[in-house]
Amino acid sequence: MTQADQGTAAAVNPFLSASSNKKRMTLIGLYLAVIANMLVSNTNSTMLPAAAADIGGMDIYGLAQAVSGIIGVCAMPIYGFLGARNPALKRWLAGGSLLVGAAVLGIRGIATNMVIVLVANVFWGLVSAGVFAIGFTMIRDIYDKKQAGVYLGLVGTMMSVGILAGPFVGGIVIDQIGWRVWCFILFAFLLAGGLMVLMGVKVSAADAAPFAVKGGKFDFAGAAAVTIFLGCLIIALSMGSNYVKFGTPLNTGLLVVAAVALIALVLIIKKKGNDAIIPVNAIKDRNTLVFTGANFLHNFGAMAITFFLPGFIMRTLATDPIVEAIGPALAGGLATSLMAVLGLFLGPVFGKMIAKQNTAKWIMTLGNVFRVIVMAAYVFVLVPGVPVWVIYIISFVGGIFNSQQTVTQSAGPQIMLKPDLRTLGNSVIQLGQNIGAGVGMAIFTLLTAMDPTTGMRLCMIVALVAWIVLFLITFLLQKPTEAEADES
Repeated sequence: MTQADQGTAAAVNPFLSASSNKKRMTLIGLYLAVIANMLVSNTNSTMLPAAAADIGGMDIYGLAQAVSGIIGVCAMPIYGFLGARNPALKRWLAGGSLLVGAAVLGIRGIATNMVIVLVANVFWGLVSAGVFAIGFTMIRDIYDKKQAGVYLGLVGTMMSVGILAGPFVGGIVIDQIGWRVWCFILFAFLLAGGLMVLMGVKVSAADAAPFAVKGGKFDFAGAAAVTIFLGCLIIALSMGSNYVKFGTPLNTGLLVVAAVALIALVLIIKKKGNDAIIPVNAIKDRNTLVFTGANFLHNFGAMAITFFLPGFIMRTLATDPIVEAIGPALAGGLATSLMAVLGLFLGPVFGKMIAKQNTAKWIMTLGNVFRVIVMAAYVFVLVPGVPVWVIYIISFVGGIFNSQQTVTQSAGPQIMLKPDLRTLGNSVIQLGQNIGAGVGMAIFTLLTAMDPTTGMRLCMIVALVAWIVLFLITFLLQKPTEAEADES
């Protein structure tokens, strides 16, 4: 596309032709939401028990965390469908979701018992749906490919900021000032983010109509089927190790209902085709499938690190000089936090490279090399007596693939998917994150229960195999043709 063509496109594209101030407001609002989302995720493990100790509910505070992602997973395909059919709705879907998240945090801050926190947390997942399913596509809507690559790459930087700041800043606030104050700080972040998105780029339904995916009416049957399927599946997986234990009638029943709903969803998709809540063209698109599989496999394998690494350091390496000096909790948390350091710098670099190369394949391949090396190192290194600094070095190097994953899942689909598939495909791709983590946690829990002695190493080997598969499927990514690249 020539410069003149780009100017013509910007003149008729209400998203691209919006003022710089409005674009900047939308971008900053989404960045605030990304940081807040990561701050919440990385402090729930300390904030919720602190709250339960204060207002009661030590027996159910874990449930408050478990339910927080369910509605978000269910909302992602629905948000994708609505955003694709009416791009003008994206501002309301994203901004409204952030305000709902702010309300959840505000309710947490004034809650008088844990039941209130639990009920409010049910709606927290809408933040993830608003940011991951819709927010990334909004950045691509309002910027050309080159700019969008950099700004979507910066999403990785924002995530790293949240991951690094959460345990340290959040821990200090919760310990020294109080868990309620931390809730109100996060409330302010999301409130500001939501208002900025709503006051940012505004496009009427009429002006956005030429950029909408055409199709039939809203697929209520498909929405019901996908909600039941994902809701039951995530509940069964995420609560299988505690509240709805694997093998119990309730857990088995949830999996059966999920299977029936999945069959119904397949039949609905077959009948409605591209008018289904998850359209056929998105399912058949190679790049959508590869990105979805990569997201699933990465988060599946990453649960082995999250599941074992901090606990291994705290329990098995308790006498290590570094662990004794800084304390077991901080030493354990530092192992995973170090994986976010390189992301502070690599995010925009990777994003710019994806936009320039018009493909995420080679950045993903680079990340996959380090992903496999790091997991293989964990398999052999995590033994009693290993110096904790060795684990820290491996984790720091792991920041390369951690940053790659964040950027390729935020920028990759926006650069490589066709415009008419971008919103719908992205909403499908982002499902891989939650489902992969849920399946990983379920399988690793079962493996350790069956073989407590060698369970950790077995889980790491399973994760390594998953990441080797991820390495291989990356080569199936298909670079857009020049015509498709110009169209996007």
